Amino acid sequence: MFGTAMRQLGYAWTMMSGRRFRIRDVRALVDDTRATMEAFGSPGEGSDDMLAAADPEIQEDLTKRRLRRTMKHALAEVPYYRRLGEPGMALADLPPTPKQALRGMPAAFVSDRARPAVLAHTTGTTGSPTLVWFSAYEVELMSSMAALALMLTGGVREEHLWANAISSRSIAQVVAERAVPMTGAGFVHLGMIDPRAALDRLATPLHVPGKRPLISHVNVTASYLAALVQEAERGGWSPRDFGLIEVWSGGEVLTDALRVRAEEVLGAKVFDGYSMTEIAPVTGQVCDDGHLHLPADQGLVEVLDPVTLEPAAPGTTGVLVITPYSSFRDTTLLLRYVTGDLVKTLPESAPATCAMAAIPATSRVLGRLTGTDGLTTRDVLDLLQGERALPLPTRYAVEDDVLFVVSGKDDPTLLSRLEERAAGLPIKGIALVETPDDLPTPCQVRADLIEHSFEHAAPVPLGVR
Repeated sequence: MFGTAMRQLGYAWTMMSGRRFRIRDVRALVDDTRATMEAFGSPGEGSDDMLAAADPEIQEDLTKRRLRRTMKHALAEVPYYRRLGEPGMALADLPPTPKQALRGMPAAFVSDRARPAVLAHTTGTTGSPTLVWFSAYEVELMSSMAALALMLTGGVREEHLWANAISSRSIAQVVAERAVPMTGAGFVHLGMIDPRAALDRLATPLHVPGKRPLISHVNVTASYLAALVQEAERGGWSPRDFGLIEVWSGGEVLTDALRVRAEEVLGAKVFDGYSMTEIAPVTGQVCDDGHLHLPADQGLVEVLDPVTLEPAAPGTTGVLVITPYSSFRDTTLLLRYVTGDLVKTLPESAPATCAMAAIPATSRVLGRLTGTDGLTTRDVLDLLQGERALPLPTRYAVEDDVLFVVSGKDDPTLLSRLEERAAGLPIKGIALVETPDDLPTPCQVRADLIEHSFEHAAPVPLGVR
C-alpha cells in the first residue's frame, strides 16, 4: 500500500512538473491498480486524483510550465522549428503548423535527440498518409496511461474481451494492443474485415478461461460502424446475438442517427471519441450533452479561426490546433498543429454544465468544410443518416453547391424527403445517383480499408491456385 501511494505521488509530481515520466513507475502503478481492482472491485481511495482535472489556477500554471519545456525542446531539437523560431519566443508568436508541412517532410519534425522506434501512418482519407515516428518511451507511456484510463474511467475488467476494428497502421492500434492486456482483459485483433465476417466473430463464443464468452468491447471508426449496422440490419441480426457492452467510435464524424441505429442492432452503448495519430496522446470524449471534452494535461488545445488563424470568438466555428507536451512526446514534436477538424466554441452565455464540465469543451467535431458557405461534414451526414432508406456507409459529394448522394436507386419520394429536410442548408439542390462511381468526385471513408480474408470468399475450383 505504501509503495502504491508513493507511485501515485510520483505520477502526480511528474504531471505537475512537466518532466519525463519513469516508465517503470507508471507501469507499476498500472499493476497496482489492476491488483486492487481484482481484489476489491474498485480502484481504491485517491485513484481518481490521477485522472482528475486540476484547479483552474493550478492548471494555468501547469500549462505555462509544460509549454516552456515543450517550446525549449522543439526550438532547439527540431529542424522545422529551428528555422521558424528562436530560443525564448512565445508559442503565440509561432505560426501554426499546417498538416501539409508534416505530410510533405515528416523527418523535419523529428527531434535530433530522438530514438525512433515505431512509424505510424494516418489513413490518408483526406490526402496522402501522414507519417509520424514514435519512440519506445512514447509507446510504453501512452500504453500505460491508456490502461489506467480503461480501468479507472472505462470500466474495463479482467473478464472482458476488447476487439479493435481499426487501421493496423495507426498508433491507436499499437497502443491498444499493449494497453488492454495490462488491464487483464483479452485483446482481439478483429481488423477491418468484411462486415459479415466481423459480425460472425462478434457473435461466436470464444470459450477461454476467465473471460466472457463473447467480445464485450469493440473499437471502430464511424464509417466501419455504419457498415456493420447496414450488414446487421440486412442479415436480421439483433442484440441477442452479441455480448457487447460498449462500442467506441472515433476517427470520423459520428451522428446521433448512426449511434441510435448501432445501439438498436448491437445492443451496446456507443461512445464518441476524438483522437489523431499526429497529436497522440491528446484525446477527447463526447459527453451526454454533446460537448467534446479535451483534457488539458497532455497538450495545449487552441480553437482558431479557419481563415485568420486567430483565436475563434465564443460561439463561432474554429479549427482545432494542438500542441502535445514534450513530457509525452520526444520524437515527432509538433507545435500548434492544425488538425483540420472544425468545432464550434461554446458561447459565453451557455458554458458546459455537464458531468464533465471541469474539462475544457467545444462542440462535437463538425468535420471539414464541404463545398461553400460553411457547409460541414456533420451538416451533410446529419441530413443523410437521418434517412434510413439510404445505404450505409454514407457516400456523397458536393459540386457546384449541389449535393450528390448515393442512394442505390432512383427514388423520387426519398429525394422529396431529403429536399424538405435540407431546407436551410447552403446547397442549391440534391441529386441521387446509384453507385459511388456515379459521384462527380470520389468519396473516401475509412471503411474502405477492408482487409481481405477467406471467410466469405468465393470457393476456388480444384486445381486452381
